[in-house]
Amino acid sequence: MRKSIIKFTFIAFCCGLIILLIFNYRYPFITPAVGNWSVGYMQTQKLFPAPKLDENNIFSYKEIDALIPEDIDYIADPFFIQDSSKFYLFTELKGRGNANIALFSSKDGNNYQYLGIVLDEDFHLSYPQVFKYKHEYYMLPEAKGSGNVLLYKAKRFPMEWEISDTLLKDTSIKDPSILLSDELNLIVGVNDNLEQLFFTADSLEGKWKEHPNYKSRWGNESRPGGRFFKVDEEWYLPVQNRALGYGTGISIHKLNNNSGQLNLSLAHKMYLGPQPEILWFNRGMHHLDVQSNEKGYYMVYDGDRNTDGEKAFQYKRTLKFNFIDLYNYFRN
Repeated sequence: MRKSIIKFTFIAFCCGLIILLIFNYRYPFITPAVGNWSVGYMQTQKLFPAPKLDENNIFSYKEIDALIPEDIDYIADPFFIQDSSKFYLFTELKGRGNANIALFSSKDGNNYQYLGIVLDEDFHLSYPQVFKYKHEYYMLPEAKGSGNVLLYKAKRFPMEWEISDTLLKDTSIKDPSILLSDELNLIVGVNDNLEQLFFTADSLEGKWKEHPNYKSRWGNESRPGGRFFKVDEEWYLPVQNRALGYGTGISIHKLNNNSGQLNLSLAHKMYLGPQPEILWFNRGMHHLDVQSNEKGYYMVYDGDRNTDGEKAFQYKRTLKFNFIDLYNYFRN
């Protein structure tokens, strides 16, 4: 009897160890600690495969910190719009309090100047998704702290913005990414549990409702990491990968519309990830905004820095994402 108990205990221990090793391989328990985010940009002729990032075209949080009196922690979530041969770049800027939206401009897409804070609220702002619709400029940021999905309109572009509409009331979602097209108007975001939510309307000003037929992804690679973009008549969305902790990288997912059922499927795994050769992006990346132009594609992105080797123990994330992946596997 005693031998049987010892044998069972040994087998259980070995099985548990194997499971932990598998879990650790997929989502390591110990990862590099999150540091400070900076922003980069470049022009490229082709998007796929991912181009080599330009290590010179970066403005770091340190550079911006030196320009303003307030200490800042990071700049992140860059979105841009090109108008009249000028580039306007909007970013999240985190200082002492809630994050605000900052603006940079460039005549050539290479030499940017910091113009200041253009949007400041009592709640945290990020993800300043700026776009043009019917000859007007709009911004759909993450305004989760307000409890709503808020749409801003330029009162005086690019410096002054005001709330023009509440697209979704009493709905708190992270990083709402909007697609306005002839075939579909769509907002995709995630809730606090990293469950994808899809909303549609007949126009930007229409009544946005949760789409009645979509396949949601839950867990890793569910949260948007940039705006929708089109290549060869297909729509794609950057999504965040958290394999090595928050902000590991960006994967590209393709939007599918099968007889009215919407879903996002993996197209390019870890399109952008940690850049060991770039100091400011050596820990990871978590945002990409790309748009086509006359030279090919212009892209902006952010990356995170870890220079002191600090580590983070993330057992909850490891267990959670592994079990969610198992759930997703059996659900499918």
